[in-house]
Amino acid sequence: MKTIVFATDFSKGSRKAALTAAQIAIKAKAKLVIFHAFRYILPYESELSEVSITSKELQKHSLFVMKRLKTRLLKKFSEKLDIELQVKEGLVIDVLKQMLEESQADLLVMGSVGDAPVGAKYFGSIATAMIHQTKTPILLVPPKTKYSFFSNAVLGLDFFYELNTQSLQKAVSLLRDFDAAVNIITIAEESAEAKANGLKVREMLKNVPHTFSVIEGDNFKKLALKFAKDNHADLIITFPKKHNFFERIFTESNTERLAFNDEIPILAVV
Repeated sequence: MKTIVFATDFSKGSRKAALTAAQIAIKAKAKLVIFHAFRYILPYESELSEVSITSKELQKHSLFVMKRLKTRLLKKFSEKLDIELQVKEGLVIDVLKQMLEESQADLLVMGSVGDAPVGAKYFGSIATAMIHQTKTPILLVPPKTKYSFFSNAVLGLDFFYELNTQSLQKAVSLLRDFDAAVNIITIAEESAEAKANGLKVREMLKNVPHTFSVIEGDNFKKLALKFAKDNHADLIITFPKKHNFFERIFTESNTERLAFNDEIPILAVV
């Protein structure tokens, strides 16, 4: 990894994500880009516009808050941590997508919820929305996570779909950077096809310490979380499936369901 982007909305929910992003950057010897997007809305009433803050003032305030965050991270971790600050005006998803492309980021880190975790569970969040908007791997960090360094990951696979080898290679590369062992699980009936697909995955992970388990059941979120907790995992890796616009409206993906757990970070590799 060369570049890690941490996108923040300055909420309490993003504080653990900031610490996680900084620690990953140190371990991977990567540059950490702290990013914030703001949107300036001009008041309708002319008299209100005389007392309202301007776009430049919003940008200035955002940079001030980001500099304080940078100072705290450097003081807590390392003066050698390479941190860059970026503030852009516009719709969060649009400007964040642009920034990820321009920086050629290897990883995006975000808090899984902002200041309204209950609402996010019902209506989603910017973080989960980004899963469908970028090809950059996204690490969603819950507010109660206890991260030091990832060492024991769970990688969930669905063999009902064709294996995306490109996404799997990205995951393998990240696991090497994290220096983490991985427990591969698939929620399916025991079958020759599942075993054959498992062997393909294990061959790609031959240089990463791993195990492989087939778990019977149909509730991926429940089974994956139980397996992760039973095996003391500190990371769950998923490969979100592509959905069209109408499917995304009516269907909540397994990755989105998992993202709103309270403790274990979710790495979505697309």
